[in-house]
Amino acid sequence: MNEGGVWGEPTAVRTVLGSCVCVVLVCARLGLGGAFHALLPLASQWGETIDGESPYRYVDTAIHRLHDLFAMRGAGRGAIQAKVFGGACSMGKGYDVGRRNVTQAFVTLESLGVRVAASSVGGSRGRKLIFRTDTGEVYMRFVRS
Repeated sequence: MNEGGVWGEPTAVRTVLGSCVCVVLVCARLGLGGAFHALLPLASQWGETIDGESPYRYVDTAIHRLHDLFAMRGAGRGAIQAKVFGGACSMGKGYDVGRRNVTQAFVTLESLGVRVAASSVGGSRGRKLIFRTDTGEVYMRFVRS
């Protein structure tokens, strides 16, 4: 996956995560699936906004962007569910960007009223994901350390 997007046709979205976070959004009623691969928790810490050059680089703006795209296609409040993955502590001690990415994902989703149906976050190992946009299924395996 390059950065993020929303698909209305069956698509297999693949990504590999370390400290980054992938949030998938699904609206079963409309057959929509969306996902992103974000590097950092908050755009405002880097002077960015949701309309910035790369809204999918940051967890907060990526979630808002996908949520807006779903709303523009008719997904009302309560019709969207999320799954959250990644956020490994792969860089050792210090600035734990993985934990901060995960925390920001849950905070932003809660602020939008989006229910989290599943998650696999944290730890010290990366993850490989395949997200099926038509079914909402996510196939995940840990990367060997």
